[in-house]
Amino acid sequence: MASENKLNWTRKPALAIIGICVLFFALVIGCDEKETEEEIAKSDAVVAKSDEKKISDLSLYFDCKPKIQEQLTNPRSFDPSVTSVKYNFVDNEHIVGFDFYSKNASGGEVMQQAICSFDVDGNILKYGVL
Repeated sequence: MASENKLNWTRKPALAIIGICVLFFALVIGCDEKETEEEIAKSDAVVAKSDEKKISDLSLYFDCKPKIQEQLTNPRSFDPSVTSVKYNFVDNEHIVGFDFYSKNASGGEVMQQAICSFDVDGNILKYGVL
């Protein structure tokens, strides 16, 4: 019986140490999860703001496209599928520029550049093909 008692005493401190270690690691991991949740919330807010900007930039691009297409010699040849769109905000104006393909008066396909400027409310101010 003495050996059984001794065996239980050696197990109890080992179990207590394991329990303390598990509790410590659970607290450490729990703190990291809280920080991670805060970081996720902050990054979600940043993504939401950037998504709002992208949506407004994209709507400016779609408002610009028909104005540019109207100016072409052959409006049906307007091919925006190969565009590189650039956005900028200068002097309280949104500037949208993009490349596109269209056919010139001779029927040859050419790459051209377009630019549109909008006021802060999204109303088109100027537009043209460069």
